[in-house]
Amino acid sequence: VLIAAFGNFLIPLMCGCDDMVFPRLNRLSYQIFLVSALVLILSFFVKGGGFGGAWTAYPPLSSVPEFSLTDWGASLWVLAVALEFVSFLLGGINFVTTAMNARAPGMKMMDIPIAVWFIVIAVILFMASVGPLIAGAVMLFMDQRIGTTFFLPSGGGDPLLWEHLFWFFGHPEVYVVLLPTMGIVADIITVFARKKLFGYRTVLYTAFATGGLSFVVWAHHQFVAGIDPRMANVFVVTTVLISIPLAEMLFSYIATLYGGSIEFTTPMLWALSFLFAFLIGGVTGIYLGASALDVYFHDSYFVLAHFHYTFFPITIIGMFAAITFWFPKMFGRMMNETLGKIHFWGTFIPFN
Repeated sequence: VLIAAFGNFLIPLMCGCDDMVFPRLNRLSYQIFLVSALVLILSFFVKGGGFGGAWTAYPPLSSVPEFSLTDWGASLWVLAVALEFVSFLLGGINFVTTAMNARAPGMKMMDIPIAVWFIVIAVILFMASVGPLIAGAVMLFMDQRIGTTFFLPSGGGDPLLWEHLFWFFGHPEVYVVLLPTMGIVADIITVFARKKLFGYRTVLYTAFATGGLSFVVWAHHQFVAGIDPRMANVFVVTTVLISIPLAEMLFSYIATLYGGSIEFTTPMLWALSFLFAFLIGGVTGIYLGASALDVYFHDSYFVLAHFHYTFFPITIIGMFAAITFWFPKMFGRMMNETLGKIHFWGTFIPFN
């Protein structure tokens, strides 16, 4: 939603075009998303209630209604997820086409603002990774409603197949959400430090490297699921490797701040808090990437803390940073700085 909302708002403004290239496709994307939301809400009111198979939907808990005690609620949830992904897929086509083909005359590729680049890279990641999960959602729906056994060992299926399909999408999805936020933070830092982004090309290339590596790290979620130890070693290496371009991005942001005339406005506070929180999330992730340590940390509060120190900055902080930064542009009036800072400290301190 962060990508969709601010992508629609920022890409035409920053690329110098009047509107998205395919406005009707944009509307269709929104309408499918609305149907998805309605189906999800409906799932709470059918017999048995909403889906009870946890957010990762691991079979057999998710594929056998008797296990999760949610019959149609589980199926409607799967349908809602599939529709949402179709919606984002259509919207993503629009974003990439607009940014690449509808730029203002004279705007070269390396003139595109970093925030737009990061949204484009995130959309490409989403479009490349969502296919297996949509296929998995269809198979899961068939297991629930038709009686197939794609994920049930009793019928020759394999529950680990779902884990592979889910996390092959799930880990690139982390960077699908992260990169737009990092683009927003880069814009905020350059404005309120009164400096150009340090190493524009380096940041852009590391974003592409992060996106590419995100497709070869998914199995670090399965170190305790019985995968071959030799294969686990491969994913240990790729997981450590992906931390290098992300660290380079953080160094570039810190270098941008260094020597700048920093103004601690509300958007800048959100941006700085992102760097702090995401650094903690990133460092704890390196420990989980080592299979020898992950065996002990898996399913512990350490993983919970890592997850929240990753997704809190890239969703909550990213959203509020963007809203407070572009508030005057969106609403035609200046934001109250005092209330903004009260809101920031009232959110950031309790979280930590």
